[in-house]
This record gives sequence, structure tokens and C-alpha cells, in this order.
Amino acid sequence: MLATKNKIQIEKCIVSFSHNKYDSRKLADDLSIAKAKSEIAAGKNGVSHLILRSKDDEIDRLKFLFLIHGIPVMCYALGNLLCSSLKEIVVIGSTEVQRVLELFLSTVDTYGKTIKFVREDDQNLNLLQTLSLGRNKLSIEDNELILFQPGDLPFLYDLEKVLGFKGNRNHNIILWLNSRQNMFPEFNEKPGSEFVKRNYHYRILNDHEDDLHELKEPNLYPINLETIDPVIIDYLHSSRKDGQIINAGIKMALKNPVRFFKALPYLVDHAFTFRSHVQKIFPKDKYQFGMSRRNFHKSISNLLNIPITTNLHDDPSFVADVDALEDWEDFESLTHFAGNQSEGRGLEKIHPFGKELMKFREKDMPLLKKKIPMYENFPSYLNHIYRSLKMDYEPFDSGGNYISPNVNSPEVKQAYSWYKKKCKLINSKLDEAP
Repeated sequence: MLATKNKIQIEKCIVSFSHNKYDSRKLADDLSIAKAKSEIAAGKNGVSHLILRSKDDEIDRLKFLFLIHGIPVMCYALGNLLCSSLKEIVVIGSTEVQRVLELFLSTVDTYGKTIKFVREDDQNLNLLQTLSLGRNKLSIEDNELILFQPGDLPFLYDLEKVLGFKGNRNHNIILWLNSRQNMFPEFNEKPGSEFVKRNYHYRILNDHEDDLHELKEPNLYPINLETIDPVIIDYLHSSRKDGQIINAGIKMALKNPVRFFKALPYLVDHAFTFRSHVQKIFPKDKYQFGMSRRNFHKSISNLLNIPITTNLHDDPSFVADVDALEDWEDFESLTHFAGNQSEGRGLEKIHPFGKELMKFREKDMPLLKKKIPMYENFPSYLNHIYRSLKMDYEPFDSGGNYISPNVNSPEVKQAYSWYKKKCKLINSKLDEAP
């Protein structure tokens, strides 16, 4: 495995507002309903009625266009990038994404950043093609990481710890792993403190044998695109949700057996020790995949022949994506609650780009309601989706008022408190910046 010496600071980003499409609405809905039913039957912590696109939709059910507090999800994600030290941003998305993007930037400005749009390839909606489209719009050096991020992380506005992470220098992929224990250290004693409900299928032993973490796959990737085979990225991404990352690495390594033999000592140690360590800490614990952090770094780096590292962060906004109706509702409840606390200016209290987002809502959303079918009557559109996915309630009343039974839950109040403190901290840093 070759050593690497990258620039530490990441200055370029590909943000994807694109997603695959299923062949029919019936197939997409059946998959979403089946997943939720299986999670309910298993008593899972997080239940997800997935928001899925299909080829026969009259209205494109693209989750990045969903409205939170009357503002598209994609605008929150763009606001996060505009607040950051990034210099170049490539946006991948549909024609409707482009329409929102152009209006958004004309209202809030680009903050001196170079922003380019590339239309998604509707016949080839996959990660490799998305990365290829974005990469073609960037001038990337051999020793430079770029940030790849899906655009469904509306409150991930503390990006500087990723962009300036010291580990960027010596690694070509950094996996920012979502650790339940780090993000919600009191979840056992105070269940309401875990304001983002997710299912953690993976386990990792950190630096000490008794330091076991429940993990969820990463949602953003600092990557050196110039030194990594795109197939590796596809393997990593496609295997991240089913615990098959080691198997994917072995498949690639078999093309070069030397890699496999270099990784073998770490794989053998894992096979003989990991499960017994887990059982000592959490008897009867069930998980899809687990490994010690050291063995993971060494084995994957050797199998794929690239330096990889992980960071077990403590920021809930990294795991709070919008994959499902339940995720959307978390944010709609949060912003609704915040608005009730601050006489209509609540978004400014919990998001550093809140003032600009509200300006966009007031100035441009009336026009977009005439141009984008989803926005013509968004409450009615959401209620229809809730009914079609066999949810037992609807989020809006007949007047378009948000009436979710979850709006005053302890988790919403905890989320509001957490984001309010985080936003205040980020705003103070932005004020101090030159």
C-alpha cells in the first residue's frame, strides 16, 4: 500500500440531489411498506417509511425537494455549504433541482464560491455516474481530497471539522462513522435525549477492549478521486448498508492475492476474538457486522490498497438525513416547535443560515408553487403519501396546518435545545472569521 500526503484542507465538493428510480410506484411503495413492517415487528428503534422515486410518478417524489418549514431540503444543504470554507461546489440533480438552485442563489448569493450545476443522467442514476458527472466539472490535483455529500442532511452545518480534519493528510478515504454512544451518551438513562432515532447494525471496538460502539454507516465521504479506482467507491457505498464491506474488499483483493495475504493476519485475529469480546460487554447482542477499529483500518486498507481511516464523531446532524417520512417529520416538528418559541424567527435560532432560508421562502416559494407540481399543495401531497404508505395518521389538517402527534415529544424539545446551542456556537465562529 502506497503512502499518501494530501492537502489537509478540503476546498471542493460534489453534492448530489439525485437518487435512483424504481420501475413503478407500486414496487417502490411495496418496498417501503415491507421495510417499515419488518422494523415494527422486530421492535426496532427507528421505523422508516422510505421516500422512493419511481419512473411512472406524475410528480417526481425526490426527497431533496421535500419542504421543511416551507423550504426545500436541498436549500438547507446548500446553506450549509455556503456557510463553509469550501471554494468550489458542483451540484447534481434534476431539472426541478436546477430551477430551485438558480432562484436560491439569485436571492441568497453564492458567498464568493464557484457553483456549477450538472443535470443527472436519468438513464444512469447511480453513484459512479454521479461522481463522474461531478468530477468532470472540477479541476482536482493528485494530492487533493474532495467532499462527496448527498443533499439530504439539512442541519449538518458544522462542516469545518471535516474539511480541516488532520487525518485528511494521510488517508484517501475518511469514514465519518455515526456512533450512537458518542452522539447520545445518555440514551440508556434518558431515552428522550436520543432525538434522532436510527437502527445501528454495526459494532466496533475502539482503542480499548471494553469500548464498544453501535454504529451506523457514514453519510458523507472525503475522497481522493485521483488515486482511487471508482469501482472501490462503488463497492464501499453499495456495501455500507448491509455489512458486506469486508466481503467487497476480499472480492477486489482476489484480483491481486498479495493484498489478501497482507490483510490475512488482521482478518484471522478478527475471526477468533471479536465476537467473544462483544459478548463480554453486551451478552446476546445481535449485529450485522463488527470489527475492532485497528483490524478494520489495517484489513480494509490492505485489501483495497489505499489508506483508509475512520472517525467516530459525536454530532447527531451527521446521522440525521431525510431518507424516510419519519425523518422528514423530525425536522418539520423541530422547525415548527422552534417557530412557536421565537415568534416566527425560530429557524434563525437553530440554523446559521436560517435568516437567508426564510428570505428565500418569502421571496421565491410563491413562484415555485406555480412552477413545481409538488409545491402546488404540499400538505395535500404529503397526506396522500402517508395514506398510500399505510401510515395511521396524516401530518396536516384540511387547512394545511401541521398537526403531527409527535410535534411536542421530548425528542423534539431535546433536538431544539441541542441545535440552538450548536447554532449559537457556529454563529460565533462565523462572526470571528476574517
